[in-house]
Amino acid sequence: MTDQPNLPPGVSASQLATALKRFETALGADAVLSDQASLAEFYDPYNLPSRTNFKPSAALFPTTVEQIQEIIRIANEAKTPLWTVSQGRNNAYGGAAPRLPGAVLVHLRNMNRVLEIDEANAYAMVEPGVRFFDLYEAIRAGGHKLMISVPDLGWGSVIGNTLDHGFGYTPYGDHTASQCGIEVVLANGDVLRTGMGAMRGNRAWQTYKKGFGPTPDGLFMQSNFGIVTKMGMWLLPTPECYMSCYASVPKEADLEALIETIRPLVLDRTIPNYPIVGNVLGAASQTSRRKDWYNGDGPLPEPVLDDMTKKLNCGRWNMRFALYGHETIVNTQYKIVQAAFAKLPGATLGGRKYAGATMAQDVPPSDRIQAGIPGLDILNMVAWYGGDEGGHLDFSPICALKGAEVVRQTQVVRGVVESFGLDYCAGIIIMPRSALQICLLNFDKKDPAQVDRAFECCKALVVAAAKAGYGEYRAHLEVMDLVAEQYDFNDHALRRFNERMKDALDPNGILSPGKQGIWPKALRKARS
Repeated sequence: MTDQPNLPPGVSASQLATALKRFETALGADAVLSDQASLAEFYDPYNLPSRTNFKPSAALFPTTVEQIQEIIRIANEAKTPLWTVSQGRNNAYGGAAPRLPGAVLVHLRNMNRVLEIDEANAYAMVEPGVRFFDLYEAIRAGGHKLMISVPDLGWGSVIGNTLDHGFGYTPYGDHTASQCGIEVVLANGDVLRTGMGAMRGNRAWQTYKKGFGPTPDGLFMQSNFGIVTKMGMWLLPTPECYMSCYASVPKEADLEALIETIRPLVLDRTIPNYPIVGNVLGAASQTSRRKDWYNGDGPLPEPVLDDMTKKLNCGRWNMRFALYGHETIVNTQYKIVQAAFAKLPGATLGGRKYAGATMAQDVPPSDRIQAGIPGLDILNMVAWYGGDEGGHLDFSPICALKGAEVVRQTQVVRGVVESFGLDYCAGIIIMPRSALQICLLNFDKKDPAQVDRAFECCKALVVAAAKAGYGEYRAHLEVMDLVAEQYDFNDHALRRFNERMKDALDPNGILSPGKQGIWPKALRKARS
């Protein structure tokens, strides 16, 4: 491996070396990495070296807001682009790697303090390096009667996941909606607090989202307008009872009826959390490998999928959801759900009840995520093709929560995936009015041809989905520009608005150039 730096556009080796010396003075030598062997940790973990140049030139590890301000001052003066990550664990979308080759990584994993936990008003305030594991342990250690919302992988940053519009599975599973109050360092070094935090000494920062005048929090989500350093998150008071529920339907064609059964239950909040519906391949990949079922080329044949349902004792589509609250209320909610599913031919339904404060060791892994207990078990799915050398991309389009619409979207996505010879593995997160499909494009990292097919498939999916009327809510580095291109109403008015904001807030274009397809003026021609 060469030890030559991967230079950002317009920055010479000597200019970068000078900037790195200044970063070392500001942070300390131990907080600056520039040798290529050490930086390999921050490459796209699931890509081939020959496929991508998304590699940083250096990595910085600040621990304070003041250090971030100094990093930004130096970067502005040296015209050195930065790329910010909280934990950098978003591996299916490129991990910690920068969209702009050669950008200097600002890694916030050492800003990892849980700053406040307020049990009475059920919130926490955290720094960007705080993982879901860390927040869970802090709440347990303090004896607080609170339940956090966690995504399927608990190793990620609470703030990072929220800024990327991430989801968990409790009633507070829409993490963006559960956010309340942020602190952000702008590209000129100013520190901004949103909502009530804009008033010095205000005592309601994490309890009221707005403030006086426009509420800018959303501008700092999936954007490159600032570096978020603190965030408040609303939590669920520990319920008396938690019931982990599951349902399934036996046939592929039953998906439409399943969605129609679910929709009124989530709209009226009988089911108060964020359910997920997965196909049989998702169930199989949790406990087995492809070679256990089929060794042929191309996507799995229908008879193999049917065989899976029989041997795994599951449906072609399988759903998990949860109920929370006083036990009498949970019992009533479950009876309503039972009545709804009784009208769905062939459906199965079941559930397991726990005291809300049940400890992790007393809950089976399959029931933990909806109880706000973080884990890593879902990583088993990545091994479908390659075992320990497995990798995956996620393609994640949104559609309206209507049975026919969900079926149409899955058919579009499945058709493209299988045209590339890959297996269609999907989970659909159910929201009260929309559905988020997460299609896992699994591959064997030891098979370069299959890796290439997966990445090309991802690009084809972006275009095909948009043509069918579906946009992706989150994107891998390789397709960020392509996804942004699909949001084309009025000659890409949204992108033009974002670019005007970028030019106003970050005239030197130093903060995360290219994130979500938002480029500074000097680099827009290169994008096109």
